[in-house]
Amino acid sequence: MFIDNEQLRVIVKTIFPIPKHYLLEMEDSIPKGNEQERCFIWEDPENRDNKIEIALDLTTGLLTRLEIDLEYKDESKQKPKELNGDEEAKNIADAFVAKHAPNSAEFTSVIVKKRPDGTEFIFRQEVGGLPLPHTGCDLILDRELNVVRFRLKGRGNQKTQKPEWPDAIVDEKTVTWYIQNNLRMKLAIVSLHPTLYEMKGTEHEYRLVYEPIPDRPFLDAVTGVDIFGPEHYVMPPSHPLPPIESMPKPSYDKALSLEQLLDIDIERYVLEKSEDDGERIKSLYQLREREEKNPETEALTADAYMERKWGDKLRIFRESAIMVQLEKKTGRLVGFHRMGWNKVGIPSLSREQCWQKAEHFLGIVFPDYARYLQLEIDNEKLDGEPREREFFYLPVYIDGIPVNHERITISINTSTGDVCTYIGVSYEMIQELSDRSFLPNITPEVAFDRYIENLQLRLKWFLDNDQEVPLYRLLYVPTTLSANDPEGDRTLRYIDAVTGEHIWRK
Repeated sequence: MFIDNEQLRVIVKTIFPIPKHYLLEMEDSIPKGNEQERCFIWEDPENRDNKIEIALDLTTGLLTRLEIDLEYKDESKQKPKELNGDEEAKNIADAFVAKHAPNSAEFTSVIVKKRPDGTEFIFRQEVGGLPLPHTGCDLILDRELNVVRFRLKGRGNQKTQKPEWPDAIVDEKTVTWYIQNNLRMKLAIVSLHPTLYEMKGTEHEYRLVYEPIPDRPFLDAVTGVDIFGPEHYVMPPSHPLPPIESMPKPSYDKALSLEQLLDIDIERYVLEKSEDDGERIKSLYQLREREEKNPETEALTADAYMERKWGDKLRIFRESAIMVQLEKKTGRLVGFHRMGWNKVGIPSLSREQCWQKAEHFLGIVFPDYARYLQLEIDNEKLDGEPREREFFYLPVYIDGIPVNHERITISINTSTGDVCTYIGVSYEMIQELSDRSFLPNITPEVAFDRYIENLQLRLKWFLDNDQEVPLYRLLYVPTTLSANDPEGDRTLRYIDAVTGEHIWRK
């Protein structure tokens, strides 16, 4: 049973002192349709970036979230606050958690992380000396030791029982043997950024690497069996497309405008906005005649708050909108989305018929697609209901080598055959990669040995949500931490296929 809203208004005032000049901008129960929290948001009318957000549990009145965003003044003109270091920060965090988190004495695992803007504390329950995920709470102190973030965990797992340490677990030697016998090194082209990886240069670059598959299998510590299976860790298999020379060329007038090629009826749609961000040109089309909904923008509901805050940006997702993105340097289409696709017709087209529509579209917007793309095999099981859209995923390959995380997505309306969504890739990137030669200098066996020499095992708890009642499993998880920094976050991600060097993720 939910607590009365008036009582929640009394409770929220005890959480944090709201400055008198701040205005209450939102008070509503969220998420809509599955209400769990009463959320309050205050903003500084003189600076809308200054915001205080507090959420209370509807059934208990407990604090579930606290977010305080303040614009810091010029610290050089302020006398710095005298602090007593880490101990004072820990005492403040402990006191706040003891006051607002139930059963806080059970949060025996405390991880402290230094941040540029303050200190983060991660409180968790423990079993067998290992932290339990989805328990406890997270808290952040700013540089002056004010609590600016708090999030209570585990409220949605009330039926989940706290696990007990197993009577026996598989030994590490057996698990290591299993991992080594199921690990393979796959060639891939990857994008490396100096902010994420340890690199000699300061510029982003593409490298040919060997990637471990799977890199982090989840092995049940009691049975020694992978709880997911090999297909969980890889993208679905794909196959090359027929050479373009053997395909019938799509028939269309090359003099047609972009709107005509994309089937945008300029009698019904008008170009409402076009933006150039330096890399892409983004265009928004809206129906010339449409019924406008005028929300009560003065109300304190979540919908009204979002309309006031982000109304202009949210309006692009109206059912009447069509969004188009072009890559500026190449003029190639990299994004297309037609809203309101689900408002017409009954599914009647087969997947094969939809692929013919998708392939025709590709021939127009990506004429040399067969040279660089493969088509993923559809392994999704039908549940008996006809699909309203058919999705086609086309990963990018350069000379038969996959480019990690680069693929095109097309969805086709199964009642009209219209393209609903096209998520493209940078053609400039494809041109850059196709001009290079990617040939490995080391074998997969050498890469395997260089990767395995850094392999370690760690035990961790994992909350298995695939069960009717979620339950905790104790797992062996392989890690590849640096021998020079075994407690750090630095992990081995790839082996360079040309030089053989280790590529570490920061």
